[in-house]
Amino acid sequence: MTVMGKLSAVKTREHAAALRERDRFLSEHPELRGFQRDIDEMLGSAGSDHNRLVLIHNLMMDAVRKLDDQLHSLLRVGQ
Repeated sequence: MTVMGKLSAVKTREHAAALRERDRFLSEHPELRGFQRDIDEMLGSAGSDHNRLVLIHNLMMDAVRKLDDQLHSLLRVGQ
């Protein structure tokens, strides 16, 4: 669903603006659309706001761990 399709469920102007910005970003980076779709599906089935926040936290921490692993790998190569 596009951002415009989601705007009917949006309750604040800030939320609507954020969704439009996300849509603009994804139009510039179409390679990330599948990843965003996966995130949307996970968040949609999270159930509560608390569960959504926990899920977002876990996704962010996974990304940080992957970056840390890559950094350590690069440091080993540079030695």
